[in-house]
Amino acid sequence: MSYNIEVIYRAPVDVVREHRITDTAKAHCGELAYREEPNAGPSQSVCLTYEFHAFDSAANAASELRIRGEHVEGPSNYGD
Repeated sequence: MSYNIEVIYRAPVDVVREHRITDTAKAHCGELAYREEPNAGPSQSVCLTYEFHAFDSAANAASELRIRGEHVEGPSNYGD
């Protein structure tokens, strides 16, 4: 079973910010599974989805990112 967290921030795309977020996820054994770019619709957000093999790793990464001021949803069950 795996778990995911989603980190969402308002556009414009911020490559430096995304590298910091990814480094934090990697420090907790997570990897970027999906990146959703802002589109022309009403949602002008970037959504980064990170996958983890352990709930504790996902929860610790989410907690650290929240402390840094990021909007994080999850962790949630990503399936088998």
